[in-house]
Amino acid sequence: MQKKNLFGILILIAYFASCNQIHKTHYENGWYHILSQQKDSIAKESIVTVKDFVSLRMDSDENGTCVIVGQISKHKLKKWAKETEKAIGKHIAFVLDDTVITNPKVNARIENGVFQISLPHGYDLKNIYNKIRKEKIDSIESIFKGWEKDSIYYSSKEKADSIVFAIDYWEASEWVDMSVNPEDHYWWGDLDTATYSKLESALCEEIAKPNFSSRAEDYMKLDTYKRYKAYLCENADYINLMFQGFLFTEPATGLCGFLVDDIVRSRYPTAPSIRVMTLKIDNQDDEMFAKLKYQKAIWRLMNKERDAKSNKQ
Repeated sequence: MQKKNLFGILILIAYFASCNQIHKTHYENGWYHILSQQKDSIAKESIVTVKDFVSLRMDSDENGTCVIVGQISKHKLKKWAKETEKAIGKHIAFVLDDTVITNPKVNARIENGVFQISLPHGYDLKNIYNKIRKEKIDSIESIFKGWEKDSIYYSSKEKADSIVFAIDYWEASEWVDMSVNPEDHYWWGDLDTATYSKLESALCEEIAKPNFSSRAEDYMKLDTYKRYKAYLCENADYINLMFQGFLFTEPATGLCGFLVDDIVRSRYPTAPSIRVMTLKIDNQDDEMFAKLKYQKAIWRLMNKERDAKSNKQ
């Protein structure tokens, strides 16, 4: 009987231990919204993370207090500005190793991408600085893992680390991706931009007319839209010019998203929906990354089609 009780206790301990592990939330190091006045009530999604930083330095504020000052990637500036505007009058938190290091109150929208970490009570600021710096450097080095290092890397580690830290994570990722995953990128030759521009301009003028309709189906019946769509469906390379035009730069959840989906899926029926891929995104920076992911999906289809044609010849 004692053996049975002991076995039951061990199961109970194991159960509670597993429950604690399940409910323990892991946060990527970075800045987060605080959901309430409680310091540990942190949003699940980050505002920006360490890999989004492009500069970091030890400094002092107007009171002579030691602080860490950092700069966010240009590809996250709009998101940082929008999220700090949302947090005006509230607190945001910098989380490191699943711990809130500091939770400053936001007084204004921050458009320049600068942030400051100060007054981490009970923490060594220099140690925090070194941890953040190492994480960003490691994130860049992981992108270039296996690549040959420049001679400066071996001659001056400190100088090399400074250069590596300043590299934009998103630009480095995209640069490497172009060489590692060529099927996700599409290269096209000379295009008749004059004809395309004429068709696009005519469509843009038609769409810009006030009070025409709130229904995408009505715009799809326009002759200017039909001519534009037919030209892209017959000449798929020009979809790349659409990716640079007004249909693609406008928010994808609106009218333009419906039109892009209609055009692309008419040529490539298995293409994903740009509206679905951007549906839950509420800032321009993250939408830009979602649109890039969408472009790569379309480029894969375009490359597959081109390769199939080449194999037939």
